[in-house]
Amino acid sequence: MKGRVAGVLLLVPFVWFVLLMAHTTRSQTTPTAKASTNSSSTAKATAANDAKRNAANSSKKLSPEAAHWVESTLAKMSVDEKVGQLLFTTYHGSFTPTDSAAYAEMLHDVEALHVGGFINATEPSPLGIVKSQAYPTAVLSNQLQAKSKLPLLIGADFERGTAMRLDEGTSFPTAMALAAAGKPHDAYMMGKVTALEARAVGIHWIYAPDSDVNNNPDNPIINTRSFGEDAHKVAEYVAEFIRGVQENGGLATAKHFPGHGDTSSDSHIDLPVIKADRQRIESLELVPFRAAIAAGADSVMTGHLAIPALEPDPNIPATLSSHILTGLLRDELHYQGLVVTDAMDMGGITVRYAPGEAAVRAFLAGADALLMPPVPDAAFEALKDAVKSGRIPRPRLDASVRRILEAKARLGLYKERLVDINALNKHFGKVEWQREAQNISDRGVTLLRDTAHRLTLDGTKPTRALLIALYADPEPYPGEDLERELRSRVDSLITLRADTRFVKADTLKLPSPDSYDIALLAFFVRVSDRKGNVDIPAEQGALADKVYKNGKPVITIGLGSPYLVERFPQAETWLATFGISDVAQISIARALFGEIPVRGRLPVTVPGLQMKAGFGMEVPADPMTVQPMDVRSEAQLQPAYDVVEKAIAEKAFPGAALAVGYKDKVTLHAFGKLSYDEKSPLVNLNTMYDVASLTKVIVTTTLVEKLVEGDFKVPLNLDAPIERYLPEWTAGPSKDNPTALEWRRRVTVRHLMTHTSGLPPFKEYWRTSKGKDDTLRMIFNEPLEYEPGTKMVYSDLAIILMAEIIERLTGRKLDDLAREYIFEPLQMKHSMYKPPKKLWPEIAPTEFDAQFRHRLIQGEVHDENAFAIGGVSGHAGVFSTAPDLAAFCQMYLNGGVYAHQRILKRATIAQFTVPQPLSGNARTLGWVVPTEGSSSGHYFSAHSFGHTGFTGTSIWIDPDRQLFVVLLTNRVNPTRENHKIADVRPAVHDAVMQALGLAAAKAPAP
Repeated sequence: MKGRVAGVLLLVPFVWFVLLMAHTTRSQTTPTAKASTNSSSTAKATAANDAKRNAANSSKKLSPEAAHWVESTLAKMSVDEKVGQLLFTTYHGSFTPTDSAAYAEMLHDVEALHVGGFINATEPSPLGIVKSQAYPTAVLSNQLQAKSKLPLLIGADFERGTAMRLDEGTSFPTAMALAAAGKPHDAYMMGKVTALEARAVGIHWIYAPDSDVNNNPDNPIINTRSFGEDAHKVAEYVAEFIRGVQENGGLATAKHFPGHGDTSSDSHIDLPVIKADRQRIESLELVPFRAAIAAGADSVMTGHLAIPALEPDPNIPATLSSHILTGLLRDELHYQGLVVTDAMDMGGITVRYAPGEAAVRAFLAGADALLMPPVPDAAFEALKDAVKSGRIPRPRLDASVRRILEAKARLGLYKERLVDINALNKHFGKVEWQREAQNISDRGVTLLRDTAHRLTLDGTKPTRALLIALYADPEPYPGEDLERELRSRVDSLITLRADTRFVKADTLKLPSPDSYDIALLAFFVRVSDRKGNVDIPAEQGALADKVYKNGKPVITIGLGSPYLVERFPQAETWLATFGISDVAQISIARALFGEIPVRGRLPVTVPGLQMKAGFGMEVPADPMTVQPMDVRSEAQLQPAYDVVEKAIAEKAFPGAALAVGYKDKVTLHAFGKLSYDEKSPLVNLNTMYDVASLTKVIVTTTLVEKLVEGDFKVPLNLDAPIERYLPEWTAGPSKDNPTALEWRRRVTVRHLMTHTSGLPPFKEYWRTSKGKDDTLRMIFNEPLEYEPGTKMVYSDLAIILMAEIIERLTGRKLDDLAREYIFEPLQMKHSMYKPPKKLWPEIAPTEFDAQFRHRLIQGEVHDENAFAIGGVSGHAGVFSTAPDLAAFCQMYLNGGVYAHQRILKRATIAQFTVPQPLSGNARTLGWVVPTEGSSSGHYFSAHSFGHTGFTGTSIWIDPDRQLFVVLLTNRVNPTRENHKIADVRPAVHDAVMQALGLAAAKAPAP
């Protein structure tokens, strides 16, 4: 059953509370009475002026309509209703039955206590913190608003965006991580998105930004919540965040006044002491708050802090100090907005005062809104009694209630207090917002040490990694997001996890050093209330020492506190992101492999090390794309260019494009013209060619690989009979012939991919076909010409069927799949099926079709069957360029990744490029291998693979040499009877190998 949610849900045990209260009562009787008298007299003296000042000089002017609503509402309110407006209790935004105790408690707060609003909070569970959800939060907001006589002001602690409290919210980095990027506008964006999302679910009041200056490395509760140790920089970020919130419909809150950064204890547990003198407080702690006030902050939250320089009584926290809230904040800083307490259930208050007395004292000190009183009914009764007794003057009560009503009026809640549930998914959790939040997080990644020069890791090379995720708090599955990101970037990953509850570090056994190449030691050290420190447990430190001594390279990852680096001088590489959230973990993975540059700067100084605020080592991003060859290497390849030029001169083809890639570098050259017409344009590097049967490997084979990997909902089994996917297959002409039917039933996907299915190589279906369905029907009725698996006969028909299987398993059209899963991630911007007509003049023409279309073919697929199908087929139909195909080839050489986009797994590429016994080892699954007299020439290694296209195109890839050659021609222009390409292809490949010095001997066989 859900009960009252308090603080961050770690309630002070009742017995401890009673004992401490007894002690407090005995030891503080005299100071308490004195403080009470001071607070009461101060309140009486300033109440009238305070009320007048706030009525006339509100920091944000209201419209006449809104101002009238405030005054008319205030005039009609009873004392009970006014007192209730000061209280803000909690709720959990999850499904809550109307007959539950939790729902009844909320109704009690609305109907009996007349609360000013609610606070969205988390709940504890055996597995950790349970956040609210967006839809239940919005529904409960509407229900509570409908029940309340006055509109409710609903708030939440959204320091890191709404995801801090709501499962589906946009997740931002911590304030310190944001500041490490050095862009104050990022704070504006975080405030903006947070406000927009909050309003969408019915939350109006953002308890952020944290305006503390974290100049104490031992601070256990602020740390990464702060924008840093430089007061003026903190002020800049604070002002931007406030502007972002308040320009987008939210109320912002500068906290924890007058500054919680220089403490070494947690105010959730007891009362921290700020020992600085007044001058230091003026020059440091107050700087961000002055900036917040100047930015028009709607509210300022108090800190539960003892500050002798401002409040001489050591037992009076700032929250209860009239010297601080009224004397300093109201009178000296001239703040006119809402003064709101930090959670009143925190130890800094509860160990000294009973709930009711604490509420009265906070109000008398100058607070307008009392957040999370541990016993709301006690607070309500105590405040009401204080009003009746005169301890709280009526004008003082009215002044605070007026401010609260004005805040509600500024939000327009007097006109519309409900949110549109149906529009929630339009205004919450937008993909673009999460993308922006991720970019902000990426910019803050900071490299603090790299003496071994281990960054960046090469994602194109085989890597076995060990991830040790050590979480300094209870967490059932530490490093989930980091692990997921790493798995897509390494070939194998062993993960060990430890936390403080579920798996202790001293129970873990490190794997043998022979089982991994590099260790990634990740420390998750977050700020956690009531923990008392921001450090790792001793047993986790001991395990880390073993990792460092294991003899393998180690990259240490600091997720959270920046000060932890001081504890591990043996860490040669330390990469930091100052938070533990999902975006932080994703940023770390991106930075490790060079997907993003590392440019972050420490917002704080790490004592004991040469790491001052502003320190950070820079590492450029690795684009992981094929780069241009240097001039000397290009010049070496002149003999290959000469072969192409000679072929053009001998009219083997009118023009060509050549791409030669070698060791991550590429040279691209265009030759000749689009056609033999004297007025024909010259070929350029963006000239698109009909690549014909290269479609089989670029699209069909790649998609089959992804299906086999399980990248789609229904995987593909290479050894499954194709009748499983194509039931029409066995209903063909052999149904009355037992032998022929048995042959058909034996045909598998592997047979199709190795061209050993028994299907004929080609049929002129285009002569009668009325479309794709007609062509498929004819293939289904085609008799097999030989027993499956007994020989290899290259067959377009097999790949047409393969494309149909792909479409049926995915429910998607082939061209859509190619675009989404191949062309776009590989940045192949000039690769496509069915180019639009506006591009046709720039495409190399193929043949003059005298039999079928009776015109020159330019911009349409040359292959007749592919055209009859509709231009999109598995065996032909793709148009592409040399640069695009260079990227495709480099992806294969990279082990399936290009531009940090994982297209295929390295193991899958190996599986699909090994010669298949079914084909007599002449073919792989989709590709052809070098054989005597093949188009590859004489020097490609035995591990090479390639393919050709009827129009005069070819690809050859040699993984042993890290080499590829792409040759695109339109040799069928103007007629397919030109067969000179057969001699040109091997000549080009031999010339390339010889020019690069790779032709001295054939590469060794496997």
